Amino acid sequence: METNEILNEQRIYAMINNVPILRESEVHLFEELLSLYQPTSVLEIGTAIGYSTLLMARQMGEGGHITSIELDTVRHEMAKYYIGQSDYKDNVYLLNGDANEILVNLKGEYDLVFLDGPKGQYLKQLELIMPLLKEGAVVLADNVLFRGYVRGDKEPPRRFKTITKRLQEYLNFVENKELFNTTIYPLGDGMSVSVWKGSPEQ
Repeated sequence: METNEILNEQRIYAMINNVPILRESEVHLFEELLSLYQPTSVLEIGTAIGYSTLLMARQMGEGGHITSIELDTVRHEMAKYYIGQSDYKDNVYLLNGDANEILVNLKGEYDLVFLDGPKGQYLKQLELIMPLLKEGAVVLADNVLFRGYVRGDKEPPRRFKTITKRLQEYLNFVENKELFNTTIYPLGDGMSVSVWKGSPEQ
């Protein structure tokens, strides 16, 4: 099946089943960034149904591969279904489980990471991923402004206080200029783009 057909099906499925995928306003930026960096080894946290996975797959450099981790079994199976119909099925490795546990044992080097799983886990996951980053690797993180609570003047309701605090901690970490060059794009719910400079001792 053509990739555009699969992506259309995924958008409909996501709308009907209330699955969070990239907003239309974010897709253009996302694809522009991927086209700019042309990654060949991608790590994605939060596959959902594989929508962003396919967007990344068609922008990869030649011989590229994606490893994508999803906690929810139903969404993982749907991602397998959609990606299995695509031209990229042999270049995508879908893992089902808790990313915090999988990352501890993950091997390889990655030149692009997309964080789109549990927002409160971004910093913990990035710390686990950093030993796997190639110098100059790009880390994208979605929803980092979280409804305007993270960098705005809006006071988050009690149920969002922890996630807001953790996203603030994540952004403070990636804005450390010794480690990353970071740009935050306010489109949608906010996306950060952080270029890894390599560990300080290198």
